[in-house]
Amino acid sequence: MKMPITMTKEKTVSELLGQGTAFLEAHGIALPRREAELLLCALLSCRRIDLYVEPARPIETDQEGLFQSYLTRRARREPIQYITGQVDFCGLSLSVRPGVFIPRPETELIVERARTISPAPCRILDLCTGSGALAIALAKEFPHAHVVATDIDETPLDVARANAEGHACLSQIRFIQGDLLSPLRMGENRFDLIVCNPPYIPEQDRAALPAEVRDHEPSRALFAPEEGTAFYRRILREAPSFLTQEGSLLFELGAGQAAWFQAFAAQETMFGVTFLQDLAGIDRIAFCRRRGADG
Repeated sequence: MKMPITMTKEKTVSELLGQGTAFLEAHGIALPRREAELLLCALLSCRRIDLYVEPARPIETDQEGLFQSYLTRRARREPIQYITGQVDFCGLSLSVRPGVFIPRPETELIVERARTISPAPCRILDLCTGSGALAIALAKEFPHAHVVATDIDETPLDVARANAEGHACLSQIRFIQGDLLSPLRMGENRFDLIVCNPPYIPEQDRAALPAEVRDHEPSRALFAPEEGTAFYRRILREAPSFLTQEGSLLFELGAGQAAWFQAFAAQETMFGVTFLQDLAGIDRIAFCRRRGADG
């Protein structure tokens, strides 16, 4: 791929921003100005407004070269979060890298719904923790709670531990490598709240996904068998042994999965279900409690 900028004399912030925007636009990036701003901010460790406060600030040649590499990676559809190494979640800045699922804004609804649970949960389990986004956000939301977070892969757990340390809650969270609930001993671990954003995309939908997701994020964090429902089935069946009597479950759902989820819970489990919609009006979060329980 042809490099976007020819290095000669030092360029200014304004010049690099303009050239970066034009390059990303030419390569079909949907919001080229915004993404050029974010990449330049990552390079300069500054805020977006600072780009306009000091537009004539000169950029050193080595920084210009690094900005070129950022632009080229983005033009190849590498997620911008992997390029900058950062993602915002519930007001927290979290590190991410290739091999780690990138948290989405919709998942913040799990934290929003957890805030309304009464009494506040004291023991929380986060399954498929990835970058640790939910575990850390809930630890900050409930500072007296003890949190356990599991993931099947060591790479995301390393990132999650570093994120928890960076947000001063590592002592509050126990990270465990393992497949969903299997690393926990049945009956010895009872939780007031279990949360999970599991893989839920059916394999047949792979080709329709944006290249940023399909070609760069870890497949094991995205795709699930049985039309995307395999992890829901398993967790709903196994969860009662790990929940307190009044305990709750919070899941993120894929678009169009709510009707199946409600029917499965009614026919195969002891859980009643209510849903929370995202900004697009999709039933995105499933809240589950044993039928007859308060809340």
